[in-house]
Amino acid sequence: MHVLITVVGKRTEHWTDLFDVLCEQPDVTLTVLAADVSPVTRRELARLTGRHRRLRYHVVPHLLGESLTGHMASVLFRLPGNHGVTAARPDILHVIGEAAYLTTWQALRLRQRCWAGVPTTLYAAQNVVTRFPVPFPRIERQSYLSVDHAFPITPAALNVLRVKGYRGPATIVPLGVDTRTFRPLPTDPAMRPFTVGFVGRFEPHKGVTDLLRATELIDCDVSLVGDGSLGGEIDRAAARRPGRVHRHGWAGHAELPGLLNRMDALAMPSVEVVQRNTLPWIGIPLREQFGRVLVEAMACGVPVVGSDVGEIPHVVGDAGLVFPAGDVPALATCLARLRDDPPLAGRLANQGLRRADAEFDWERIADTLCATWRGLRSPTRPFRTPPAEAGHSTREAIA
Repeated sequence: MHVLITVVGKRTEHWTDLFDVLCEQPDVTLTVLAADVSPVTRRELARLTGRHRRLRYHVVPHLLGESLTGHMASVLFRLPGNHGVTAARPDILHVIGEAAYLTTWQALRLRQRCWAGVPTTLYAAQNVVTRFPVPFPRIERQSYLSVDHAFPITPAALNVLRVKGYRGPATIVPLGVDTRTFRPLPTDPAMRPFTVGFVGRFEPHKGVTDLLRATELIDCDVSLVGDGSLGGEIDRAAARRPGRVHRHGWAGHAELPGLLNRMDALAMPSVEVVQRNTLPWIGIPLREQFGRVLVEAMACGVPVVGSDVGEIPHVVGDAGLVFPAGDVPALATCLARLRDDPPLAGRLANQGLRRADAEFDWERIADTLCATWRGLRSPTRPFRTPPAEAGHSTREAIA
């Protein structure tokens, strides 16, 4: 089964874990078409080709881009005139990108022109019903008519699909974690002060300043992994509390499990904001669509604390504590409970380990994806003619 996957955007490192697991399926040959991805993603793709003979990838140039417009919806593949993407007909086309993305439109148009009838599946993470400006609504409608099966990552994402008009079959498939890499490691908590961790972008909507205030209230250590515009705020907090605020740069898969295992709790104190970086007169509510680091912490046996924004409570489940977003005293209370009640912290850690293995392990997710793909390429499946509307455009962006 030859699967062609398209993926775009800077925050795509975690998809390489899925690609790795998919290539371990005995009947899967994988081709990845990527653009505007991070250097880490490029390195991981190159490493995987050394491990798997049945994996090929193309990182191609792009037009516009997330760094220019602030949104992945605007990215466009720019394939050279002589490229190998269309050399072999795939059995499945899987698009990692929302229905309204320009690259989703490109992938579906490429299918119509080169591989008519190839079953197509779509990843979906939007948890807010967002009305995009022209031409994105039309692209979205065309995508919903063309896709054979959708994979929303949460129940809220499935609801958004239905509200926006997708009527096809769908299976909820969450983001995953590589439990072979993210796992409990031997540590001695008695040798360090109680430490709360944060992993992500140092930006206002991530609640970084709330976490700094909460950890100061209960006088515990805080370890922050990542980077962003609030780096100066973290440096000032470190100056106020020498030796208690620890800042690390972005960590890859080789380093992050070790950092997580040195945390006594992981916090995701996100707040909701309105994003206006695509068009200033259009506000897009920004809520956490998943919170992948929560799952990575669970797999390491670290109890988690999250705000009630977006999909954080859904991901946390019974493996952590949830507090009202922006409520610093409530966040401090949750952290103090984990510090002062070791049986509670241990129970949540064990529930997190079970949850990571039962629901979020990439191997289980790969099994679900492949089972759906095999069903779609079944010879008994009726042929689905692509809608005529999908063929109309004002510009040939992929050739």
